Amino acid sequence: MEDTTRPKKILLIRSAANTLNTTINSLKNEFPSSKITVLAHESARKNLENNPNIDAMISAGTINRMSLFSLENKVIRKIRSGQFDLAIALYNIDHGMGYSNIDFLAWLSGAKNIRGYNVRGTFIEFNGWGVFKKYFLEKTSFTWFFINAFTTIILFVFITLGFLLEWPIRKIFTVISSKNLSQKRKKAGIPQRTESSRIHGIAPEVHQKV
Repeated sequence: MEDTTRPKKILLIRSAANTLNTTINSLKNEFPSSKITVLAHESARKNLENNPNIDAMISAGTINRMSLFSLENKVIRKIRSGQFDLAIALYNIDHGMGYSNIDFLAWLSGAKNIRGYNVRGTFIEFNGWGVFKKYFLEKTSFTWFFINAFTTIILFVFITLGFLLEWPIRKIFTVISSKNLSQKRKKAGIPQRTESSRIHGIAPEVHQKV
């Protein structure tokens, strides 16, 4: 008897090309009778159509980065109307950080189950809450990174300016201090030395006649 709980229609979002073949082989081993549809850039059409394990392709167009805001409405409608049982996001790294936009597309498809596959062929399952949580963590991490980088740059600029301005400020302070000291001496009636002190030689002893 056929297992009706297993996904039959799979949407695979080609977000990491080097993970594609490993993931397809894994899916075909787990779900031999499933039909795989790949969402990918138009430039990948030829390679995908030549893959015997891929049944259909949805073109994302010529955009640079796939996300809800970059895909055309007709593409999103096509994804939604596919009635997929399983949506797959591909990652270049194990934890999948940096791919929240792909996870969001997988969730947006309306698939009953969502998975994220990494380069080792292993996967994690998540739901809508997991997508939003990951998106928040990514944005928070990036925000703190930029804040730390900006703070470091500002501190470096101030420290550099401090070193550059130290010498002229010290000279100005020395001149002002000398002027103030001269004015205080004048008020106190202390004569100022205009020439350096000289040491007079001792005259040789003069012999007097008695």
